[in-house]
Amino acid sequence: MYEEESMQAINAIFDGNYFKPMEPIPVKGKYEVIITFTKQIDTKESRRQRILTHFGTWDDDDVKIIDEIIQERVNFSINRDEI
Repeated sequence: MYEEESMQAINAIFDGNYFKPMEPIPVKGKYEVIITFTKQIDTKESRRQRILTHFGTWDDDDVKIIDEIIQERVNFSINRDEI
């Protein structure tokens, strides 16, 4: 007899090669899955490039500070369960 199970969904990050679950996987065994790509993640470099479109108004020290802020935000999010 076929037992219908409710669908389970989790968040994950796709790095271009692999999926990294951002929360525990709620099932065991083999499952058919549906993978939905919801939005592209801003990378440090893409954020930096977007900010640097205003480069003419900033000197090298300003750019260094911006790079440090971007890196702090990236580091803040790494391995955080609540994010």
